[in-house]
Amino acid sequence: MIGFTISASAQEESVIPNWIKTAVTFWVQGQISDLEFINIIQYFVENEIIIVPPSDDRIIENLQIFQSELNEKIQQSQALRNNAQIQQTIKESNKEFSENPNFNSLIENRELEWVSTEKNQIIPLMYDLMKNDAAKILQAIVEQDQKSNSLFTYAEIFVTNSYGVNVAMTGKTSDYIQNDEVWWIEARQNGIYLEEGVFDESAGVYASDIALKIVDDKGNFIGVMKAVINVEQLITTDQ
Repeated sequence: MIGFTISASAQEESVIPNWIKTAVTFWVQGQISDLEFINIIQYFVENEIIIVPPSDDRIIENLQIFQSELNEKIQQSQALRNNAQIQQTIKESNKEFSENPNFNSLIENRELEWVSTEKNQIIPLMYDLMKNDAAKILQAIVEQDQKSNSLFTYAEIFVTNSYGVNVAMTGKTSDYIQNDEVWWIEARQNGIYLEEGVFDESAGVYASDIALKIVDDKGNFIGVMKAVINVEQLITTDQ
């Protein structure tokens, strides 16, 4: 266990300035250096967003591990979104909705049924989205990753089409519609969205989220992928 703790105040309300979140995005996109990224993490420590025991002389080492693990997960996620089968599944879903003049009603009805379902119940639509070819690829990645020695492991991964609804997932999500979520909107607009550690209800773990815009080979927007990263081995929260 690495000696990081997220402060209770930071859990209740984010105190991270927007320019820092932007800087993290720039680092992911290669627009700032690794050293600059470490300085951002050190800001977390100095402002007690991440609390490190004063006696811990491994702070720099821990920050480097944090940086390396997160960078690896982002790169893995970026490669996964370009998988041919995943993109094909998304394109087929987009085509289905584009050919349906009543797609809005279809989406609303599916959402109503989805959120009305009991927590441990799986309706046919959910089953289909967890068993299609794209979902099998996602599930294989998650299962393999959870067997690794990585501090950051995938808790769940799911993808949406351009209409903002699920098309493949490794587990049941809280909602069918995702395009009203901040991570979805930000990923579509900016290409990537990163969220600091929060408790993820659908995954049931303390996690950080990576959301990525998905485009086809012509650069056209076709969907968004969200990877929920389990970081419970890396940080502990104050009770």
